Amino acid sequence: MTSAPTTSADLEQKLAHLEATLRELGQVLVGYSGGVDSALLAVAAQRVLGDRAVAVTAVSESYAEGELEIAADICRQFGIRHEVIHTRELENPDYAANPTNRCYFCKRELLVEMEEVAARLGIQQIIYGQNADDSGDFRPGAQAARERGARAPLAEAGFTKADIRALARQWGLKVWDRPATACLSSRFPYGTPITAAALRQVDQVEAFLRQTCGFTQVRARHHGEVSRLELLPDDLSRLLTDAELRRAVLAAATGTGYLRVVADLRGFRSGSMNEVIGQAPGGAWDTHIDAALDDLEYRPRAWDQHERMVCLSLPEATLRRLADSDRRQALVTRLAELGIRYAAAELTPMGVDVRD
Repeated sequence: MTSAPTTSADLEQKLAHLEATLRELGQVLVGYSGGVDSALLAVAAQRVLGDRAVAVTAVSESYAEGELEIAADICRQFGIRHEVIHTRELENPDYAANPTNRCYFCKRELLVEMEEVAARLGIQQIIYGQNADDSGDFRPGAQAARERGARAPLAEAGFTKADIRALARQWGLKVWDRPATACLSSRFPYGTPITAAALRQVDQVEAFLRQTCGFTQVRARHHGEVSRLELLPDDLSRLLTDAELRRAVLAAATGTGYLRVVADLRGFRSGSMNEVIGQAPGGAWDTHIDAALDDLEYRPRAWDQHERMVCLSLPEATLRRLADSDRRQALVTRLAELGIRYAAAELTPMGVDVRD
């Protein structure tokens, strides 16, 4: 959860702290993805240090298509020196196996590559865009950063996500209000191996949701043959109401290789794959789920378990009813009481053959 924006005086104080840190460092290599946090840090470093600040963007299979262009555009706009490197985290079996500390291996690989760039350019300090709000989340990548001596000046100065967006807007960064992004590997349940082919599936589905459907904040979580879509509440309501839109999304996702496509009824939330860390796999809920659905008057219906997720198959009229956020919340709450973390609805209504 992000904090509320601070006052302008507090923001100025934090900015002064950040600028003092950058001046003290003298030369910096900035880990730069193009997201608002790292973009603000790169701009701040350029303002203070000029050409002694260099932004480095790492490209790999887990970096979504189009992100490099966004990152490069900001560097051109603000005159930031920009280097692009290619990382190979998928070649590391510790990363590809997708353990809960996957981000540790990714960040370590990135920092090793950045250290080579820093040595070539004669730069001593690597910095990256972690903010003060990030400290409360599960972030094994921060451990790797500490071990390699990388610093997080935004967090050190107390910048929250709201502070960063406010200052980015003030400075004219185009990404100031851009939705939060994360590497594509974050779409995989821990323990599910990550492959280049599966990453492409995720990337293609999310690109369709953003570019063709106009959804702003999306996640296409990868559950083997199933794509679980997380959308903002209004976008989720639109999807559940619009049968033609559901068919288009279904066609796009199955065209990438998925066999089933479901809409997560809780909608978008960052880090949803972390919700099951430390929990035992789901058990047999047959009687309890049926009783809960009966009580909520979801009849007719069918459902099945897939990994730690319950997938509901519902008639068209019932899908439309779930466009109401209060109805969705009541259903999600009841299923959560049974220990179900992921409750999702099939995009194909009950009784409709996907081949029709």
